[in-house]
Amino acid sequence: MKKQIISLLIVILYISVTLTGCRHKTAAWTTMNEAERLIPSHPDSSLTILSAIDTHALGDEEEKARYALLMSMALDKNYIDATTFEILQPAIDYYLKKGTPDEKLRTLYYQACIYRNRGDDGNAMTSCMEALDLKDVTDTLVLAQLLVGQGVLYDKQYKIAEFAENNLIAAKLYHSAGKYILAIKSYAKALDGAVILGMEDRADSLVEICTALVTDYPEMEEFVNNYYLSYLIEYGTNDELLRILKKHEYYDLSESIKLNMVRGYAKSGEIGRALSLLETIEPETEMTDSIKYYAIKSEVFEMVGDVAGALDAYKKYMSLAERFHVKMFSNDLLFAGKKHQLEISGLIEVNKRDRIIKYSLFAIIGLFIISGIVLFRYYKGRTKRVMAELDNTRLKLEKQAAELELENLRLEKSELENERDNLKELLLKQKGLDESIQNIIRQRLNLLNSLLAKEISNNDVHAVPYIQWIEHIRKNKEDFLNSTRMALTASHPAFMDYLATRGLTDDEIQYVCLYAIGLKGKEIGAYLHLKSYYKVSSAIRKKFGATWHDTNIGPYIRRLMSELG
Repeated sequence: MKKQIISLLIVILYISVTLTGCRHKTAAWTTMNEAERLIPSHPDSSLTILSAIDTHALGDEEEKARYALLMSMALDKNYIDATTFEILQPAIDYYLKKGTPDEKLRTLYYQACIYRNRGDDGNAMTSCMEALDLKDVTDTLVLAQLLVGQGVLYDKQYKIAEFAENNLIAAKLYHSAGKYILAIKSYAKALDGAVILGMEDRADSLVEICTALVTDYPEMEEFVNNYYLSYLIEYGTNDELLRILKKHEYYDLSESIKLNMVRGYAKSGEIGRALSLLETIEPETEMTDSIKYYAIKSEVFEMVGDVAGALDAYKKYMSLAERFHVKMFSNDLLFAGKKHQLEISGLIEVNKRDRIIKYSLFAIIGLFIISGIVLFRYYKGRTKRVMAELDNTRLKLEKQAAELELENLRLEKSELENERDNLKELLLKQKGLDESIQNIIRQRLNLLNSLLAKEISNNDVHAVPYIQWIEHIRKNKEDFLNSTRMALTASHPAFMDYLATRGLTDDEIQYVCLYAIGLKGKEIGAYLHLKSYYKVSSAIRKKFGATWHDTNIGPYIRRLMSELG
C-alpha cells in the first residue's frame, strides 16, 4: 500500500512538472511586448530589439512561435525578403495548430510571402486561400495585405477580375483603418482592372474616389496618374489624354508606364512621339512585359502602314503568348485554386464521415451495454472493415475518373491547338481568300481561342462557345469536313488538284484533308469512327505511288501540300 501511494505521488509530480515546463516563459516575453509595439511605427528599432534576444534561451513552444512570427513581421516591415522557413517554422508548427484566428492569419500570410519570394507561386496561392478560409479574424490590416498579395498572383495568371476584386476589398479595409496611402494604391490597382475588364461605371466611381483622396495626399498623384492614364486611353478625350501625357513626361517612368504612354500617343494621333518612345523600350528585359510590348508595337506599326513591321511584331507576340501558355500549364499556380477546392471538399467529406462514425459508435456503445463486450467488438470490427472497403472503392473510382478526364482533355486540347495553328498560318499567308471562306476560318479560330481563354482565366463563361462548337462538329460532321476541304481548296489549289489526279475518292480526300490540318491517324480514325484507319492510310499510299512506306503519312502530306502550294 505504501509503495502504491509513493508511485501515485511520483506520477502526479511528473505530470505537474511537465505541464509547468510546457508553459515556461522567460524575460524575453516582456522584451517581445516592446518589439511588437514598435513594429508599425519603428520597424528598424523593433528588428534591433528582436535580434538582440538569445533564441537558445527561449522558453516553451509558444514563446518560440511568438518570436518567430514577430521576427518575420519585423523583417517584412524593413523590406527584407525571406526565402527560407528557418525563422518562421516555429510559428507554423505552433500557431497553425493552437493559435487564434489572427495568429493563424499572420502566420499563413508570411508563409505565403516566403513561397512567393522563392518563386513557388502555387504554394503561395494555397497559403492565401487557407488564410481566407479562417473565421473570426479581426486583424484587418494583415487581411488587406493578404488580399493584395493574392492579387499579385492573380495578375500573373491574367485573372483580372479576381485581381481587381481583391484590391477593391483591400482598399476598403485600408480606408476603414485610416491607412489612406495604402488605400489609394489599392483603389488605383482596382481602377486598372476595371478599365481592362471594360467596366466603365465602376472605373468612373474609382476615379472619383482616387481624385478625392489625392486632394488630401498630393504625394500620391503620380502613382494614381499612372493608372488614370489607362482610364483616359479608353474613356477620355484627346485633350484630357494629352494633358495627362504631358504630366508623365516629368515622372520617373517604368517600362510598363512607357508602353501605356505609347498607346496614349497613338490614340491621340501623336504617332511620331509614340514611335520615338517605343524605340527607348527594351523588349527582352525582366522589367518589360514583352507580350504587351509586341502587341502594342504591332498596333502602332499597323497605324503607320508598316504592314511588314506589324506582322513581325504580331508573330513575336504570338510566340511569347504560346510560351506563356505552356509555362502556365506547367505551373501549379494555375491549378492551386482547383486543388484547394478539392481539399476543402475532402475535409467536408471527412467531417461528414466522422459524424457518421461518431453516431455509429454511440449506437454501438448502447448495444454494448445491452448485449455485452463480445457483441460490441463484433459490430465495431465489422463497421471498420466496411468503411475501409468503401473508402478504397471510392478512391479507386475517383482516381480512374480523374485519369480518364485528364486524358480526354489532353487529347481534345492537342487536336484543337494543331488546327488553330494551321488556320492562323492560312489567314496570314492567304490574304486573297474568298470572304465566305475567311469567315469560316475566323469563326473556327475564335472558338478555339475561347478554349485557351477558359484555361487562362479559369472562367467557364469563355468555354460556352467552345462547348457549343464541339457539339456542333460532332453532330454536323459533314459540314465540318466540307468546310475544311473548302479552306484547303482555296489556300492550296495545286495540292487539291493533285489529289484528284491520283484517283482518290471523296472520302479519301476528306481523310487526307484532316491529315493536312495537323491531325494524326489515330485521332482521325476516332473522329470518323474508323476501326481500321491504317487500312485507309495504306490505300492512300498505294494511290500516291510513292516509296515512303517507312514514313508517317501525316508529315508526308503536309510536306507535299507545302511543295505543291
